Amino acid sequence: MALYGKTRFETVIQPVSGKAVPVYEGEILRITQVEGGQCVDFNCFNLHDYKEHMSVGHMRSPNFRKKKGDVVRSNPNRYNPMMAILEMPETCVTDLLGARCEAALFEMRAGFDIHTNCQDTIAECIGEYGLTPDDVHDSFNMWMNSAWTVSGEYFSSAQRNTAREGDSVDLLALMDVLAVPAICGGGDISRSSNYWFKPIKIQIFEPSDVTTRLAQEYFHEYRSKTSKGVESFRIKDVQVERELKPIPGYEPNFINFPLKIQEITIELTDEDYRQIQNLKMWGLGKDDEDAVRSAVLEWHNNNRARK
Repeated sequence: MALYGKTRFETVIQPVSGKAVPVYEGEILRITQVEGGQCVDFNCFNLHDYKEHMSVGHMRSPNFRKKKGDVVRSNPNRYNPMMAILEMPETCVTDLLGARCEAALFEMRAGFDIHTNCQDTIAECIGEYGLTPDDVHDSFNMWMNSAWTVSGEYFSSAQRNTAREGDSVDLLALMDVLAVPAICGGGDISRSSNYWFKPIKIQIFEPSDVTTRLAQEYFHEYRSKTSKGVESFRIKDVQVERELKPIPGYEPNFINFPLKIQEITIELTDEDYRQIQNLKMWGLGKDDEDAVRSAVLEWHNNNRARK
């Protein structure tokens, strides 16, 4: 049985450009280094509802470095798995901290009036599907050897790009998506692409029995039961007017508001009480109740919460 289906689409993306391509559930998007050393930015949208798109912020949990087996997640309230990383070489260092580069960044830092950048490149790609520059979101960065210090100082190109010719990343579509790989626009002046722009190749493979099954398994494993679709929204229509105005008579309906608090009594041994005092000395609680509550939840988060 073939792991992937037949090649449906193939093209080489030239510097400095990108391509928006539909990838349907069960299909594979492969991104390949033609020469090596090229940083790739990636955006992703629900093909049938562009307001659902990749959320880099929510992909950062539990780690900043996405790897083989991880998923691309969409923005809340959806919070759906959109794509799964089936294959990724060790040379592909990924980054979810660096915001997409934009023209203003190069103007302020290097004095360029005009410079290639990921914001403009991706905007041009998604324009084919009627989306605007405002619809570009922060990127999932592939082959980006970034680093950061304990104090929070971030280096988008701490080391030279380690991608080798022929290295490829395979992304499995878990729903119908508009995938947007783009050649990073800042690679000519940084280590992120070793001070030069190189092409990348993209291929789309049709579904096979294997990838169809994998897509369903990934989606059901990583989909949240509390995910919400447009049908559950109080306000469903997308604004046409740019100016924001209040809706007359609108009242917010917050979840679990106002809070209903139930107090319970816990019987403690002398040893329990001594441990609670220690917790407060260590800064885990300002009073006995706070210390007990904090200790229980610390234990739960470390032993029962899904990582």
